[in-house]
Amino acid sequence: MRLRAGVIGTGRIGALHAAVYARDARTELVGVVDADSKRAEQVAAELGVAVFRNAEELVEQARPDVVTIAVPEHARLEPSLVVGRAGCHILLEKPLTPSLAQTDDFVDKMAGCAGTIMVNFILRSDPRFLKVQEAVQQGRLGTVRTISAHRRGTAAGVQQLGPWTNLLISTAIHDIDAMAWVIGAPITRVYAEGIGGQSAQWGHEDAVVATLQFANGVIGSLDTSWVLPSSVPAPLDAGFKVIGTGGSATIEGADQGLSFVGECGLQRPDLVHWPSGRDGVGGDLRSSISHFLDCVESGGIPTMTLADARQTEQVVHAIRESIQTRAPITID
Repeated sequence: MRLRAGVIGTGRIGALHAAVYARDARTELVGVVDADSKRAEQVAAELGVAVFRNAEELVEQARPDVVTIAVPEHARLEPSLVVGRAGCHILLEKPLTPSLAQTDDFVDKMAGCAGTIMVNFILRSDPRFLKVQEAVQQGRLGTVRTISAHRRGTAAGVQQLGPWTNLLISTAIHDIDAMAWVIGAPITRVYAEGIGGQSAQWGHEDAVVATLQFANGVIGSLDTSWVLPSSVPAPLDAGFKVIGTGGSATIEGADQGLSFVGECGLQRPDLVHWPSGRDGVGGDLRSSISHFLDCVESGGIPTMTLADARQTEQVVHAIRESIQTRAPITID
């Protein structure tokens, strides 16, 4: 029997989740929810499913077994509690909430839910990062000394996301988690500088550079921004590098092996995170959802738990504190 799946939040990412569930042999997409009824109706029409007004209606009428919650972080707790208390298994988009205090409250309130709960950090399902993590854990790079990541987006990120979230918690959080996960040690101290720019109107940064100290002695650097012009070939210039006494590992994120040249200049499409093809949405997102379904069926522990997500968010907020105080911040 297939698992009945629902999606709460049908923005860009939620719609992709819905498309994966609609095509997966293990799931039957039974309904979607969004505060923007027109958006929900559009996604529902494309996939041939029902629209529900809220999480309560979805649970009562569609009776889902698994639910993705992809609403903005400031609205994530309420629907999570509704579906969690109904016994559903939950796949949460990150981050959990806007602040660490709210995240602690979120984790405490969700503790009584019986179903599997996974937080969707898709780099943990990216085959490139999996290979690097494997190499580090097997000692093939020797003793790791440094690790670095950059994720530089266009200024469109400010306009699209700036009013309700920020660069660090929406974007850089992926790299922060990936660095700690790859080398197998938590971040214990950070120092960061940031530039306000267009995001200053919301009290956030357009660009941040941070140095990181890990519990095992590794040092790292993070370079993240929303400043590039829309004319860049790829919407995201991302990269990742690990240096050890026995070798190094490098991930080139912007060039994925395909480029087009035409009237719009040079373009490099995404072939990794959520590419769409003859089998529907694929890539890291599909792999992550598949891992979630594996855990639901087997009772296994997801690659990213609420506690893991909370730890990553703590680092995000420490970096913001460092920017504001212009001082290093130690993380307990």
